[in-house]
Amino acid sequence: MSLENPNYLWYVIYTRANSEKKLFNNLTQKGIECYLPTRKIPNSKIESIKWSEEPLFRCYLFVRVSYLEFFTALNTPGVICFISSAGKAQAIPEIQIINIKTFLAQNNYELSVTYEQIAKGKSIEISNGVLAGIKGEIITMNEKMILLSRIDSLKCSLYTNLSDEEASLLQVKPSNKEYSFVRRYTLENN
Repeated sequence: MSLENPNYLWYVIYTRANSEKKLFNNLTQKGIECYLPTRKIPNSKIESIKWSEEPLFRCYLFVRVSYLEFFTALNTPGVICFISSAGKAQAIPEIQIINIKTFLAQNNYELSVTYEQIAKGKSIEISNGVLAGIKGEIITMNEKMILLSRIDSLKCSLYTNLSDEEASLLQVKPSNKEYSFVRRYTLENN
């Protein structure tokens, strides 16, 4: 471990209820890189259609820290703890953050979160189109083709339905690695 070149990793913070946005602002002011995925939902309390923004994962905030900022983040009001395994804060792969950002950037896809255990699907990486860069799984659920991305540290999955046209555009491309079990799929724009 070098003091000159600290290793920055993504972690998940468990927050107090309804304090995700405030905590995001407090940590950002301290110079800590944070990510709070949000989605727009219709506000049913108002007759005219108005939208409000809510966290995609309630009571969770993603932070990218090294050992230098770890305790600063932990000791910020609103933080309950880092998500951990066997008593040690569990770093999450950056690809999971990239997948969340890519999913949320596509407004034409309805994104859902589930905490149910879903059987493993075919591993894929979409190489072009609006969902390019997503590494995940293709599964069939209720006779529909689903694109699924697991967030292991939260024990949940993000998923979106693919239309019949989009599913039919998925093409298997051979992987660059000779012994790779991951196949690359292409989702082309219409």
